[in-house]
Amino acid sequence: MKRLVLTRFNTRTSMFIFMLCISLTSLICLYFVLMHLWKEQFTTYKQQALTEHTYHLSYVIRNFMSEGPLAEVNNAQLREASNQFSAPIRYYAPDRKTIKVNIMTEDVLAVTHPYEVEVPIIINGRIDGYLHAYYDLDTGLYSPAIVQYEQELLTRSRNTLGLFILAALLLSLYASHRWSRSIHQAGQFAESIVIGNRNTVIPQCGTREMASLIATINSLLAEFDRQESWRTQLMQDLTHELRTPLTAVLSRLDAIIDGIYPLTKDNMLSILTDIERLYRLIEDMEKLSEAEGARFELNLQPLEMTRVVRGVYEGFLFLSKEKEIKFVFEKPHTPCFLDADPDRMVQILSNVIYNAIKYTPRGGSVVLGLSCNQGDTLIYCRDNGIGITAVDLPHIFHRFYRADKSRSRDSGGLGVGLSIAKALVESHRGTIWAESEQGEGSTFWIRFPEQNRLNL
Repeated sequence: MKRLVLTRFNTRTSMFIFMLCISLTSLICLYFVLMHLWKEQFTTYKQQALTEHTYHLSYVIRNFMSEGPLAEVNNAQLREASNQFSAPIRYYAPDRKTIKVNIMTEDVLAVTHPYEVEVPIIINGRIDGYLHAYYDLDTGLYSPAIVQYEQELLTRSRNTLGLFILAALLLSLYASHRWSRSIHQAGQFAESIVIGNRNTVIPQCGTREMASLIATINSLLAEFDRQESWRTQLMQDLTHELRTPLTAVLSRLDAIIDGIYPLTKDNMLSILTDIERLYRLIEDMEKLSEAEGARFELNLQPLEMTRVVRGVYEGFLFLSKEKEIKFVFEKPHTPCFLDADPDRMVQILSNVIYNAIKYTPRGGSVVLGLSCNQGDTLIYCRDNGIGITAVDLPHIFHRFYRADKSRSRDSGGLGVGLSIAKALVESHRGTIWAESEQGEGSTFWIRFPEQNRLNL
């Protein structure tokens, strides 16, 4: 099957083409506006020139008519002057209605842009009549001055159009370079990251949205580095966790087969202990996979949370007494009902409580509490154990993260308990967080929203 290969422009080229189209469109519109203004200016100039031309014609006609009333010879001279000045004329009586001389054809008034000039003819101190000259502004009279002015306007329009096109090109180049610079730099950094330079931090630049995008990419890179370090740590932990019990089992079995160790109940129990340790490891990994992959269904039902929390509390009393830890349950004064999965709720509480008892030294105390205030259900577990450093606190709910890197691996666990608890809490639309100070203890909070509350 053939793949369709699409040719794509880079950001700078695409932005340049876009800006060029916008600039050219705007400048061409401006150019046509200027052309319209120049055309009106040229028309006004032609009207002024034709008016002056008509006054020259009236001066010649006045000389013809200075000796008395209009005569046949003067009529012939008027026709000659009309032809000489290329202007069809009409000569009206002082009442402006009676036509004395009509030297024009009917098609003169049918032109597209007619222009009429009226000039009074004064002879011996009185108005003898009115001279009307007719022109076509599209063709009309083209004196050297008008032709020169028209050429100047044409040259000006061409130069202006050229300047507009050059300005559009320069503006588009500048804008595309400036606005795409941050995207171009980010793309170069991204390419370097793809080829393996994952320690690169992309500098924030450009618009607010671009800076936000770059900040997000940097956050993703930092998260990727953390995930990669956790993956490396996981492989090390899994290798050690699997190797230690397997080595013990194999060595004991080899010793029994070779007759070094007798086939006794104690030796078989030792082998069984190592196998159970392997089973717990695999079980923890399976629980985490289910919780984070959401491959389970919640069996939601109304729960009286005081009973649920008390049941988990009583289940850990033996472990707390064994470590000589004071374990207290602070129950609410009123019943607290919640729509939740009972098994998952027990699993959440067990992981949090076990973690608190585990890191609380002998003689310490752990307080488990429940409250239903302001519409939310709040569960807390407070201890005065070793606490969590400010560096480790933001990461304790990440999978495979262990704040105590030097903790004995023989104690088991890959740091998935709190990760499982977080995934299960979020599946109930709740939130879980921790507050801690190193050497002072920790408090874990679990809040379920009002939507999960039942009004019974």
